[in-house]
This record gives sequence, structure tokens and C-alpha cells, in this order.
Amino acid sequence: MNENSYGNNTKLNIKGLFTPRYSLYSSISIDIENIMSGNGFNQSAPLFSTLSESKLDKTVSTLDQRFHEATTTNELHSLIAEIDTTTASIDKELNHFSIIKSKKHQQETSNIELNRAKLSTTISNSTEMTSLFSAANDLGHSLTFKIKSLDQEIGNVKQTLTFVSDIQALKNNINQASYAIEHKNWELAAQCLHTITSKLPPELVNGNFASVVIPSTDIPELPSVTVQKWIELLTEEFQKGFNEASKNRNVSELTKYFQLFPLIQKEEIGLNCYSKFICQIITDTSRSLINSASGGSNAATKHGMYLTISMKLFENISMMLSQHGPLIKKYYGSTYDNAISYVVTKIQHEIDSQIGLISDTFYDIKRIDKVIQDISLYNFPVLSKRFSDHEDPSGVDQANVNPEEDELVSIVEIGDLVSELAGILHNWALYCKFITLKYYQSNDGTDNDEGLKLPKLIMDSNFTGKIHKKFLPAFESLYSYYFRRSLEKAITIEELPSLEPHLIMTSSSDPPDQVPCSSVIEDATLVLNTTLRNIIDTAQPITLKRFINEDFKVIQRDLINGFFIKNLNSNQPRYNSTLTLVAPTSNPNGVLSGTASPGISRSGTPVHEGSGTMGFFKGASSALGNVVGSGASAGAGISTTAAHTNNAKLMNFVLYLNTVAMGQEYFTKIFESITKNNPDYLRNNFPFGKDSEKIASILKTEFLDPFISITNKIIQDSLINFYNQSLKNKLLNLINDCFPDANDSHYIIYSVNSLNDTSTILRFTTTWQSLIRPYKQTFHKSLIFHKLLRLLVVNLANLIEKKLVNVLKKFKINELGSLKLEKDMSHIINEMCEDNYELREKFVRVTQLVLLVGMDDEEYDMSNEGGHNNDEGDQAGDDLGVNWVLTPMERKQARKFRV
Repeated sequence: MNENSYGNNTKLNIKGLFTPRYSLYSSISIDIENIMSGNGFNQSAPLFSTLSESKLDKTVSTLDQRFHEATTTNELHSLIAEIDTTTASIDKELNHFSIIKSKKHQQETSNIELNRAKLSTTISNSTEMTSLFSAANDLGHSLTFKIKSLDQEIGNVKQTLTFVSDIQALKNNINQASYAIEHKNWELAAQCLHTITSKLPPELVNGNFASVVIPSTDIPELPSVTVQKWIELLTEEFQKGFNEASKNRNVSELTKYFQLFPLIQKEEIGLNCYSKFICQIITDTSRSLINSASGGSNAATKHGMYLTISMKLFENISMMLSQHGPLIKKYYGSTYDNAISYVVTKIQHEIDSQIGLISDTFYDIKRIDKVIQDISLYNFPVLSKRFSDHEDPSGVDQANVNPEEDELVSIVEIGDLVSELAGILHNWALYCKFITLKYYQSNDGTDNDEGLKLPKLIMDSNFTGKIHKKFLPAFESLYSYYFRRSLEKAITIEELPSLEPHLIMTSSSDPPDQVPCSSVIEDATLVLNTTLRNIIDTAQPITLKRFINEDFKVIQRDLINGFFIKNLNSNQPRYNSTLTLVAPTSNPNGVLSGTASPGISRSGTPVHEGSGTMGFFKGASSALGNVVGSGASAGAGISTTAAHTNNAKLMNFVLYLNTVAMGQEYFTKIFESITKNNPDYLRNNFPFGKDSEKIASILKTEFLDPFISITNKIIQDSLINFYNQSLKNKLLNLINDCFPDANDSHYIIYSVNSLNDTSTILRFTTTWQSLIRPYKQTFHKSLIFHKLLRLLVVNLANLIEKKLVNVLKKFKINELGSLKLEKDMSHIINEMCEDNYELREKFVRVTQLVLLVGMDDEEYDMSNEGGHNNDEGDQAGDDLGVNWVLTPMERKQARKFRV
């Protein structure tokens, strides 16, 4: 216990003695490290290494560890001795360090004293320089004050000199102006007054000094009064001279007086005089155009006369503004903003008057009110009869109804009125676009998003109001009647081409280059194209929208329901009747059809090659003459020649179904020629705002898309009915012949001769070609025949599948039978689908059924195992090359057919 107590007390005493020394050494070690690292000592052989903080920490840590580990008194005595030794070593190095640092401090003190002596000299020099700068600053202030005083004096002298010079200039210009006015030298007088009003300050002219110095015995008035009096005098003289030159059409004098008005600050008066001159030219031009065009006895009723007059009027106006614009800008641009716009505003009233006079004259001479009253009494008897009657209209309409007896106004006259009025409105639209682009278009870029804006001047003009109140309602009545009456006329004079030339048996069966169809669709298309372009030329969006809305109803009621559907229903083929091809030698005269209908030249339109025009209607020029011509004869009826080989109703059904398809094709070409083939056409006619985009959307969504949808439905429904009525039974016979169920000789085969027997394939090919080729050579290729072929393939695939299942369930099939079945089905599919792989997919269930009955047991087991696993099954199915459509139950049933 005593030993332990002694050891513990020793440990405490040693720690108490060591701690203060360690603290002192730590503080000194920091300075030593700084000296060793930053004061030029070589760190590779540092001095006082034992005094570094890291060394001291290590030493203390070692001693402290040994102290805690000591267990005997001897170890403690040894530790105390080592501590004393270490303390003595550190004290020795501290003494050495103190000596070195003391010498360094003395050296630094000497250096500081030396620098202090040097700085004393610098301070003396800076004091002298401060005194020198202070004196220079005082001198600078004095010089600056004197220079400013001198500049002020110079400014006063210059101001006085300028004032005196301006007074002298004022006096000289007043004297020169007085002399010039006295001698009627108007150019010099205007120039002098321009100098006074523009180059001399107003406060000088109206100042007291000028009022004292300038007046004289010859000119006693004050300068301001004198100048104002002379300006009024010159204004009157210039107006008088301009009007005189205007009356005499003296261009040089007009230009001289026109450029003098800005010199006397009377720009508006000059522009007003010029505007009156332009208005007089417009009036004289309009009068001369009317007089020159009205020569002759029938000039007043001559078609296109007022259209030509309006066109030349606007051409002259545009030419005058374009030629005179630079002159106005040259003399008025610097002193009067928007001078040309001011002129346009002033002459617009006269333009409204003249174009209004021309339009009113046209309206009155043509007696449009009377024409509208007459056409309102016409009730379209043919269209009304066709729409209400459910019998065949071919005999009823033409025999019992004569629309010419009820027609008070010729359709040719209505067509001329529509085109001429549309042309007048088109010329006005071109003028509005010219004025807006040239003189009223915003240049700050703020209207780019909204498009071009029609200026308020045009919107509020008298003629714009007259267009909306008078001409557009009349125009809409005229084109509505013209469109429907033309459609009625086209139906009345309908011509059907003969289908026989397309039913000639040839070596290659190709779709017709010119699809045979009724002449009505060509006539209706020409009328639609003409009317639509006339309406677009008017540049009136609201009128076009009304035409689309109202006349689509006419198309739907009279063309689609009253013509397409009615004629298709009236010519439904009899049960089990089909077209057949005729041998080429059936006509000894070499004429394929026997009696070529006049409609042949009118049907079958070549592909559109032009852009922005109706060039694709080369073959229909005679049709338009028949539709709108007054001397057109009633066309031949439905062709029934060579009807002993083909049913007349069936041939008419083909013709009318082609007519529906050609209607869709022609109408699509019309709208594409307007919106796509010539994209600038709508933008040029509807340049304001977003009108062109809205019109394109209206044409597509409110007319073309609904028409395509309706005609597609008509074609689809007609083909389904035609299939059920005429083709389904023949397909059943064809399938029964290919897959007989009388005995098993076609399925249980034991000889190679039976396997290689091609009689079934040849019979199918012959029957199929005789069935499908007449329609391939007569139907519209993309819109009808492809849909018919798809319908046949879909139904035939389903029928074959059902037939095979029934036959194989009854007779079974062996290996050779499955090989023959596979060969026959491959030929049937190739014969029907040719290169159309989309149609081949319709036989996927049949081909998989044939594949299953042809598999051996090993192949079937592999495919069956692959079908049971979700993940591995796909890989197995891919290895076998089969993507099964048949369900596992159907596959299992099909395998039972194999023996």
C-alpha cells in the first residue's frame, strides 16, 4: 500500500513539475519553427530540432506513456532521471536559441534606424514638392478664371455677330422677297420666305430689335406681319398657278408650283391641290374608258366590258401613284410625314366614286335585280324530281320535265355575270393589297405575328360598304343559282360512255388509263372549279365560307344523294350476274365498242401535270360547253350496245361507281391545285391577317374531307352489296370446286401422279381470272378495284378456312395429301394477291392450318413445346419460323385431321 501510494504521489509530482515546462517549451517551439522554416535556415539540417512542437509533443507523449506504464520505484527513478536529462538538453538549446535571436534582433534594429535616416530625407523632399504644387494650383485657378472670362466674351461677341448677321439676312431676304413678289418671281420669293421661316429663329423675327430696324418706308409693317401676309399671297398665287397648269395639263408648271408649297410651309395645301389634280385625272380616265368601251350598238351588254374598265382604272391609279410617289417624297418627305398616304386618303373618295359608278352602271345595265328576281322563281325541277322520285330517272326527267321551259335567264348569261362581277371585285382586292403594301404597311415589325392589316381607310370606304351591302348578296345569289343550275344541266345532258371497249380480252389485264364514268362528274367538277376560283378571286373570306357551307349541301343533296346513290340503287346488278370479257374479233369493223358514245372523249381524265391550273381537264372542254351552253343538245342516254354479252344494269353500275371515285379524285385535285400545288394562290388573294390559313382549313375540313368520307362510304357499301349480290355465290362455287367434299380422293393420296395433278390449280386460275379481270379492266384502280380485291380476299380466306375445316374433319388427310394441299393453296394465294403482301396476311390462318396438317410429329411437338412457355416459347417459335395466330385448341384440332 505504501509503495503504491508512493508511486501514485510520485506520478503526480512528476506531472506537476513537467507540465509548466512543457507549456513554455511549446510556446517557444512555435517561434523556433518559424525561424527554421522562413528565415533562411536549411530545412534539410534544421537547428534546434528538439525544440520543434512536433518533437516536444512526441517527447512528452513518450515520457507520459512510460510514466503510466511504470510499476516499480526503480522505473520511476529512471524516468525522473531521463526527464532531468531531457530538461537540461532543452534548456541548453533554449539558451543557444536566445543568443542567436538576440543578435538577429540587434541587426534588425540597426536596419530600421538606417531606414529612418533615409526616410527623413524623403519627407523633406515631399514637403518641398507640396509647397510647389500649392503654388501651381493657385496659379491654375487664376488662369482658369481668366480663360472662362475670355471664352464668355468670345461667346458674347459671336452671339452678337450671329444676331447682327441674322438681322442682316432677315432684312436682305425681306427686300429680295418684296422685289421678287413685285416682279412675280415666285421661286425667289418662296426661297426667301423659306429662309426666313426655316433658317432664322422665330424670336429674332418677332423680336423688338427687328421690329425697329427692319421696317422701312417701302415695307412699313413688322417683319412677322409682312412674312405672314406674303405667305398668304404666295399661297393664293401658287394655287392659282397649279390649277391653271392642271387645267392645261402642263407638267412642268405643275411640278414647279407643286414643289413651292413646302417652301412656304403650306404642305397640306400643296397636297390637296395635287390630290384634286389626281382626282380629276381619275374622273377623266374613268369617263374616257367608259366612252371608249361603249362604242357600238351592243357595247352596253358586251361581256367583260366593265371588268376591263375597272381593271384599267386601277392600273392607271396604281401607275400614277407609283410614278408620282418619288416626286412627293422628294419635295415633301423632309417636312411632312406620310405625304403619299395623305394623298391616297384624299383621292380615296374619288376612287370610291368612280369604281362605284362603274359597278353601279354594270349592275343597272345588266339588270341584276331583275335577274335575281327571275332566278328566284326557278325551282330546279329535274333535281327536285330526282330527289323525291324513287324510280329510274333516266326516262322520267328527260321525257316529262323540260327545265328550259321554266328558265327565264340563260345559264350562260348567269355565268358571265358571275365571272364579270367576280373580276370587278378581284380588281378592287388587288388595289387594296397594293395600297396596303406600298403605303400603309407597318415598318416596326409589330404586325408580323398578326399578318398584314387592312387600313381603316379601305375598311371605311364607301365602295367597301357598297360591296357588303349590295354586290356580295347579289353575287352570292348568282353563283348559288349558277352552280346548282349547272349541275342540273349536267345531269340533264348526261352522257355515259360504252363499257364494251374496256371489256375486250387482251394478253395483259391492266387498269384503264381513262376510267369510264358519267359525263356529269366532269361537268360538275369544271363548274365547281370555275365557281370556286371566281369566289376566291373576290378575296372575300365570308363569301367563300358561305359558298362552302351552302353549296356542299347542294353537292350532298343533288349530286351525292340525287345522282350517285340514286343511280347506283337504280342499277343494282341482278343476282349472280357478272361482267365477262369479249373476244377482240367480236367487232369486224375494228371499233372495240361497236358504237362509241360521245362520252368517251369526255370521260377518263389524264393525270394533272400543271401546277395551280386545271390542266388535268384537257378532255372535258366540251363538257363545260354542254353544261353552260345554250345550244347543247340533250345527250344520248345510257349505252346498251352489245348488251347481249353483259348485263346493261351491271355495266351502268360499274360506270356510276367509277363516277363516284372520279368525283373524289377530281375534287381532290381541285382543292390540291388551290392549296398545295400553288401555295401562293390563296396568300395572294387573301393577304390580310390569317385569312389564307383559315380559308385553306375551311376548304379541307368543311368540304373536301366530308366529301371524301361520304364517297368512300358509298363505294364501300356498294362493293359490299355487289359482293353479296353477284360475287359471293361464284366464290362459293369456286371454293367447292377446289376443295370437293364428295370423296377423299383429293386428301388421301398414295400416288405421285395425283400429287402432281394441276387440274385444280388450272381450274381455279381460269375461273378466278374470268371473274376478276373484267373489273380490273373497268374499275378505278385505287379507289374501287383495290377495295374490291381486298373484300374478295378477306371473304375468300374465311370461306376457305371454314371449307377446309369441314372437309378435313370429314375425310382427314395424309402426308401426300397435305403436300398437294400446300401446293394448291400457295398457287391460290399467289394468283389472288400477286405482289400485295398486305393481302397475303389475310390468309395467315389458312396457311397455318395447312402447315399444321403437313407437319410431322416431331415438328409439331417442338412447336407445341415452344407454345407452352412464355419466355422460351417465343424463342422456340422463332426457331420454327411460325408466329402462331391459331389458338392452342385450334392447333390441336388441326393435328387430328392428319392420318
